[in-house]
Amino acid sequence: MKVWDKYLNNLDQKHKDLVVNTLNIAKSYLPEAKETMLYGVPGLEIYGKPLIAVAAHKKHLGIYPFSPKVVKKIKSERPTIETSEGTIRFIYDEVPTKEIIQSIVLLRFKEIQLFKG
Repeated sequence: MKVWDKYLNNLDQKHKDLVVNTLNIAKSYLPEAKETMLYGVPGLEIYGKPLIAVAAHKKHLGIYPFSPKVVKKIKSERPTIETSEGTIRFIYDEVPTKEIIQSIVLLRFKEIQLFKG
């Protein structure tokens, strides 16, 4: 059983695919990232630190980069994206692009590298 299965099995196929695809895109940029559960939702960690988590909510997909700085940077680059301190939200009609996922993952990875050691 994969580490995400229990969470994913509670989703309909559309939302399950969106969560998995988002995490797979994230992992394509950092293949060494480990699949894990972070605060009850599927995610990736690297060097023992949380990289990104993705959750399907009723009206949006939540991406959690575990960094208010990353959220602020994404918001400054794309002002129409809905955010809160630790969350980047995508309504289901406007799912995140590969470029946005790449930006989130690489910004967070740079932070982790700074504090690794």
